[in-house]
Amino acid sequence: MSRALAGLRVVEVGKNITAPYCTKLLVDLGAEVCKVEPPTGDPLRGWGPFRDGARQHGGLFEYLNAGKLGVTVDFGTSAGVEQVHELLATADILVEDLPAGVAERFDWGLDREALQRINSDLVVVRISDYGQEGPWRERPSTLLTLQAASGWVNVREFGRPPVQAGARIPEYIVGGYATLAALTGLRIADAEPGRVVEADVSAFESLLCTLPYPMLMAERLKSMGLPTNSKAAPMLGIVRAADGWIGINCLTGQHWLDVCAMVGLPEFGEHQLAIMLGGPERDDFFSKAQPWLDSMPVADLVELSQAMRIPAAPINDGASILDCPQYRDRGFFIDGGQEDGRFRRPGAPFRLAKTPVPAPGPAPQPGANTTVPWPPRGRRDAANVTDAATPFAGLKVFDLSTFWAGAYLTCYLGAFGADVVKVESIQRADGHRYSGSLLRNSDEWYEIGPLWQGTNLNKRDITLDLSTDTGRALALRLAAEADVVIENFSPRVVEQFGLDYDSLAKVNPAVVMVRMPGFGLEGPWRDYVGWALNIEQLAGMSAVTGFADGPPCNLQGPADPIAGVHATVALLAALEHRRRTGQGQLIEVAQIEVGAAVTAEPVIEYSMTKRVREREGNRDRRYAQGVYRAAGDDDWVAVSVRDDTDWATVAEVVGRPELRGDPRFASREARLAHHDEFDDVMAQCAATRQAEEFAEALLARGVPAQRLMTADRMYDVDQLEARGFYEELDHRIAGRQRFPGWPFRISPGPSRHHRSTSPTLGQHNDEVFGAVGLTGEEITALRERRVIGERLLER
Repeated sequence: MSRALAGLRVVEVGKNITAPYCTKLLVDLGAEVCKVEPPTGDPLRGWGPFRDGARQHGGLFEYLNAGKLGVTVDFGTSAGVEQVHELLATADILVEDLPAGVAERFDWGLDREALQRINSDLVVVRISDYGQEGPWRERPSTLLTLQAASGWVNVREFGRPPVQAGARIPEYIVGGYATLAALTGLRIADAEPGRVVEADVSAFESLLCTLPYPMLMAERLKSMGLPTNSKAAPMLGIVRAADGWIGINCLTGQHWLDVCAMVGLPEFGEHQLAIMLGGPERDDFFSKAQPWLDSMPVADLVELSQAMRIPAAPINDGASILDCPQYRDRGFFIDGGQEDGRFRRPGAPFRLAKTPVPAPGPAPQPGANTTVPWPPRGRRDAANVTDAATPFAGLKVFDLSTFWAGAYLTCYLGAFGADVVKVESIQRADGHRYSGSLLRNSDEWYEIGPLWQGTNLNKRDITLDLSTDTGRALALRLAAEADVVIENFSPRVVEQFGLDYDSLAKVNPAVVMVRMPGFGLEGPWRDYVGWALNIEQLAGMSAVTGFADGPPCNLQGPADPIAGVHATVALLAALEHRRRTGQGQLIEVAQIEVGAAVTAEPVIEYSMTKRVREREGNRDRRYAQGVYRAAGDDDWVAVSVRDDTDWATVAEVVGRPELRGDPRFASREARLAHHDEFDDVMAQCAATRQAEEFAEALLARGVPAQRLMTADRMYDVDQLEARGFYEELDHRIAGRQRFPGWPFRISPGPSRHHRSTSPTLGQHNDEVFGAVGLTGEEITALRERRVIGERLLER
């Protein structure tokens, strides 16, 4: 079988996780990737985990770089630079992660002008912390301070400091967006032959893009006179059972009532909000519920909860995830490494029926393959794209998605030209309309929820009652004319409506269908209910987040857009395959598998060492750092001390020169060995300073530091203003609002992030049904029978 991106050539000048994960996804989809390393090698080779003390390179490096070619180059020599230029002359894509503004980009001939001379049809993906332009572009940062800047460091456990996400998960997320930029850039390049296309990917903006629109939510709360940064926790959240941790996740009020009934405490049914906000009712509830939880094993609790349709999942770590029935029966974890060092690793985060992902090849050895591997060739066959501003123009998308993950994919396609027709019904509108809608103070309350609006820009909206023969027939008629069909319900939903892939392919053999069920299309848990928190918990994301002496913690949000990004990447690859062959196909993106793919290290480490690393809180194994309370009301600052120069600067800024020579902190190793004492000193220093002032004083002297971002300040960031991250749109009911865009700028390419506001329910019924041949009388008849409509029926 062919592969979706067969023949695509990619050069990677990257290190650690972000750029290699971007190109790993391209390898999964069939591209040839040549990884360029300096003589010292990618630093990730030394990260681990390692088996039996062998340190040629670790399992994480192998996972991220399997199947790539390798070239070792000394960029300090003209011969080395020339060798890379020879590679680029026959490549389609360059992915690089050099910091913004560094001289090396010009010294190595990787700037736009040089690349235009080398290969004028190249797509260049540049990944940096804050982007190539703007006042923050050269701001010193670490993964911790990037998370702090973007709102990712949050209170996740009552009574504890805010904490970062574990296992370097954010780096994978940025890599996923970079892959999306690369494949979008290819389509733009087809519209602009003979001109280098540059995609400027911001890690900072990528992390902002995965949040559930907190800035929109804060504005809505502010307009109602309500607090904008409440510390509400999902219920029940993560709790301890008899033999481990479990997540029991109430998405609706009915879920909460069912949980109270399940644990035998129905009297707490009316106290959900007070318990979520941490009032005295919270301690009372858990003191009474915990004995019952302690009596139940995790497996039994999951089964009981799911039988009651309560979203629940075990909290998997690197060991337990390998025995999880759904992953095991789907064969998701596969062998990686060389013959003498096999280990278990995640498989690909997507499954393409006609262009399957093959078993991973070996990662490049250090210093190997030092000759240019690719022969000359002509330009790749171009897609029929005529306008760089709308690279998806002409693409017809039939959108059966609900909530966030699938809708995020179609929002992206619609932003850049695709014609997206979203399907709801007046009997049961998209559930995301109710998320964050708050007060139902008008007849059109369901049109203005911030989460709905942010996820459903750039679309047309129709309604169809799919429980009727007429509704199903019309849906099939529309799908027959579509290029792409998207859905992310549990598997049985579209199957019972006769809208599964086999049914669609009978009337539209060239259709590409993307199915994104939370747990996958097959396996013993395929019909389980779940949402983002379940994905985080099952995939291992929660187990690595939090403090070593506390419970696992939810990340609270990113699983949906992460799945959406990966599904879009797979779709764009499948469309490349269809362009070459005319073949449609089914793409399956199980959200639990995407979650596990971006949380790879724990399972690799356990497989290689039989150890489960404890949670690290806000720490990093390479240098001392933390999050500290500053002066003022609930204000925090994140600081990383990477080396002795940083430490000397910290001592100067806090006015304590004696710290510089303190033997507990005088070296990187000493600071790590005395981390608790380091934290005590930093906490004392931060407590007397305003967070913003303290962070700015350190940043001005080159030390990574950041005041923790909160929802009410996300619109007031000069870096985002300079890069045009927010775009103001005027909604007929909700008025003017600023919506976040996409975390990259492509030049040449689209100058806007979005084309239109979210549609009202059934707004485009006449337009869409008229276009497929229905008369006005027929459309009126459909309204009278409530097959379609424009107002939600009373619930």
